[in-house]
Amino acid sequence: MDIAIRTLTNPDEWADIPKLEQAIWGNDDPVPTSWMRVMVSLGGEVSVAFDPRQPGEFLGFTMSIGSCDAGGPFLYSHQAGVVPDHQGQGIGRILKYHQNAWAETAGYARIQWTFDPLRANNAYFNVAVLGADIVAYYPNYYGTMTSRLNRGLPSDRVLCEWRVPRPPRSASGALNHSCAIRIPPDIGVLKVEDPDLGLRWRENVERQFQDALWAGLRVVGFAKHPYPAYLLAEPEA
Repeated sequence: MDIAIRTLTNPDEWADIPKLEQAIWGNDDPVPTSWMRVMVSLGGEVSVAFDPRQPGEFLGFTMSIGSCDAGGPFLYSHQAGVVPDHQGQGIGRILKYHQNAWAETAGYARIQWTFDPLRANNAYFNVAVLGADIVAYYPNYYGTMTSRLNRGLPSDRVLCEWRVPRPPRSASGALNHSCAIRIPPDIGVLKVEDPDLGLRWRENVERQFQDALWAGLRVVGFAKHPYPAYLLAEPEA
């Protein structure tokens, strides 16, 4: 399937984005289009992926807002997702590559976003495929969440940062790690079948991440086999 990406600038086009949020995450509190106007006005973007033969049927999207910290201005990617029937087809990568290129045109040198550290597919995508750096761990970042995908556990998140223009992919770091933080193969299934074990995983991974980041270790890769795990190493001198 050919995939096209388009950045939406007309507020009338944003009306379908909350429907995508519901389809992807089961959100009961989607971002209203009025806030999308604010986000775009403050230096962000809303972009969608679609099949050129069906331009009105969106398959995924990104949503971001401009921000600034001590390191200067950056693009904060609030949401990025692909509808379930089209996941695993490379659409997410195309969307994020487009977002990175858009950020470069807009004058940003980096993009930040968060993701759930216990979701192995997301971790592999963000760390191994995109090459984003994990820079912080936030316990229960969003508080209690009720969406289909997120309910049932504290909403811990890792903050990652992605260089603009995007760095070339490299597997070399994964070969030179000094320790690993394991995560369950499928936290979505685990928290339904054994919620207590899912919570213990959450607490254990939080402790390991906090200790590792405090000690100055950095995530250099993510392994799927023989078990899903973040690979960490001392920073290069």
